[in-house]
Amino acid sequence: MKAKYSIILYLLFSVLFSFSQSGDILSMEEGLKQRNDIIFFGGFEESYNNSNWVEKWGISWNNRANETEIVENTVEGGKSLRVTYPAGGVGPQETGGQFPMIFNDMKGINHGFYRELYLRYYVKFEDGFDFRLGGKLPGLMGGGNSWSRSGGKHPNGKNGWTLRFMWGKEGKIVVYTYVPKSANGEWGRNNWGQSIDCDFKAIPGKWHCIEEYVNVGTPNTDDGKLKVWIDGKEKLNISNMRFWDVENNNGLIGGIYFSTFHGGNSKDWAPNITSYIQFDGFVAGTNRIGQ
Repeated sequence: MKAKYSIILYLLFSVLFSFSQSGDILSMEEGLKQRNDIIFFGGFEESYNNSNWVEKWGISWNNRANETEIVENTVEGGKSLRVTYPAGGVGPQETGGQFPMIFNDMKGINHGFYRELYLRYYVKFEDGFDFRLGGKLPGLMGGGNSWSRSGGKHPNGKNGWTLRFMWGKEGKIVVYTYVPKSANGEWGRNNWGQSIDCDFKAIPGKWHCIEEYVNVGTPNTDDGKLKVWIDGKEKLNISNMRFWDVENNNGLIGGIYFSTFHGGNSKDWAPNITSYIQFDGFVAGTNRIGQ
């Protein structure tokens, strides 16, 4: 009998200690607290732009964090991050904000790389937002310094990838891809990033729920998957994308790239008036998150 109880206790502790989470887990949404598939929750409730935030969110660097603010206005009544896009500003040095969230650097997570993962977050373009020609929004990225797979610096099949979102004219939402060239000729062929239309336009003043699923598939094979849901409705379902040519951690899913700014790189992308976006409820998990 004692042996039986010892086995039960061993299995219980094995489950508990193999389960890891990071971020603002003490203030996680009620509907997520009982789930054992959530690895990260970021709601800007517990810390931001300080050492505690860096440790729990796996932040290796940030750009313009001092130009953002935490406000009491969210989907569920708590805090959100309000990002400023100054009139006339273009690019990451003049507008928006950037920071990579690296799973392998997060305190409390014991597994930093994934073959498949879901990311969900909420975004609200404030009333009067000037979309102009477009700008960047957060998305999943590969391992290593995959955030560098942007700005015209394409993946080579060994050094990672990024799958951020973008807004376009009048709030049109697309996935903005930097992935290795696929043998089928469909992906990774542009001089800059490649836009994939999500058939959706954001409405200023309204919170929208964006969810992205990535499965990196097999190295050197066009079998990677990308799915997107916006406000709970499926918008993309792609299954012939290539994420890596050799098997290494760079090709796996390694984090979330918070990257947002107007641009492009010319002044016709710049907003004519100072504009604002709010972000909240970043969740990464091994199953569908939902709204």
